[in-house]
Amino acid sequence: MIKLIHINGDILIYDVESWTALRKDYRIIGQIIGSTSFIPSLPMKLLPEEVLLLLKKNLAIVHEGPSHIINNKSESNEFEESFLKAQQVKYRDIRKAQLDVVIDKIVDKRNQVGDKRSKEEIFEEELNKSCIITRENMLWPIFLEGDTTNYSLVPKEKMFALSSSLKSNVYMDLWEKGYYITNVKCVDGIANISPIELIAFGRLGVAVKKRAVLATFTEGKVAYLTINWIDA
Repeated sequence: MIKLIHINGDILIYDVESWTALRKDYRIIGQIIGSTSFIPSLPMKLLPEEVLLLLKKNLAIVHEGPSHIINNKSESNEFEESFLKAQQVKYRDIRKAQLDVVIDKIVDKRNQVGDKRSKEEIFEEELNKSCIITRENMLWPIFLEGDTTNYSLVPKEKMFALSSSLKSNVYMDLWEKGYYITNVKCVDGIANISPIELIAFGRLGVAVKKRAVLATFTEGKVAYLTINWIDA
């Protein structure tokens, strides 16, 4: 059973194995919202429709996670500074151990080109130039799921209120047909679609070489309409 965490109105997943299972086994895309210095990372945020599908299929449960209060700027800077210093110290210790293994070879090569400095001086120079850790290249932790023992389960009824019947049923129908579904725009029957919007939607589909598809849910079935601005 996949564990989802409800935090501040968002449904998140932190566990790597569960994230892999969602994409490989259940075609759930989600949105990676974490970040490192170079690549996106967990947690992943799920669409309400993705959550509802998992609940209806009894593939997941939702835990009520702790509410997080955004720290002020000074607290954030203080954490970043302390984390940077700790990383600089740790990496320097690692580089010392690595240089101890090869420093004799480095000194020999330096002596061959006329560098007569002592082993200690060369060691310190090599250590300093290879231990430059700044805010631009420092590593950031990827936060993983914590202990959910004391988390309460969120009732399914509460989750059903996150999306409309139209969106959840259309998503479910497309998913059961074997498609991968990302975020979509939904009018939800609240307002009429103007002819201009239909034309713009159709032309956009042609511009990006995609099919412009409209969907509706009526009498227990999902119906689709494809807009072709030109013959394709």
